Amino acid sequence: MKTVNLQVRINEDLKQEVSSILKAQGLSYTSMLDALFRQIIKERRIPFAIALPTTPTDKTPTPSTLNNNGTYEQPQTTLKASDTINTYGTSTTNEIEISFDKIDKTGILNIRINPKVKTLTTAILKEMGLTISLLITLISKQIQFSKAIPKSVNKPIACDSMNADFLTDEEIDQLLEMAYIDMEQGNLISAEELFEQLKREGLLL
Repeated sequence: MKTVNLQVRINEDLKQEVSSILKAQGLSYTSMLDALFRQIIKERRIPFAIALPTTPTDKTPTPSTLNNNGTYEQPQTTLKASDTINTYGTSTTNEIEISFDKIDKTGILNIRINPKVKTLTTAILKEMGLTISLLITLISKQIQFSKAIPKSVNKPIACDSMNADFLTDEEIDQLLEMAYIDMEQGNLISAEELFEQLKREGLLL
């Protein structure tokens, strides 16, 4: 199957966390996104809801407090996004701490994708005012929030260890190396046992 490389810039911490979640399910970014793109092409919509995790009402931040006389009093505000905090101006009524944000640590997400799937997905997203980069960030955040792929998103038919079409050359080499180690250590099962296991997991009809 012919594939082309797709590079997307994404927050490195988010990328690593989502990669771990997907790996626990026997998947990778490439296989998950390939399934997502094909679903978008088929349904011509974003097949998952964009939402923040549920927050208890008592923990919901309020921008200001209403006094008894009907005026608003701005609470002490701390903008904390890094370890370096600078305090500007001090008064008897209010003190505001301002923190300078660190620049997000971004990395490159490389995936192999069918060129036709990439072209069609790009065109559909463009009509919606979206880009592939933004879509990947959105689905990554939803996976981070729920610790799983959204239920409305179709999962790949087979896990990455069974489908070389979704793997890079480096990933195939890693799997082969792991297989050689298992062979040397005698961690083997018969073909009959393997087929039964695949049937139980729904990977073989």
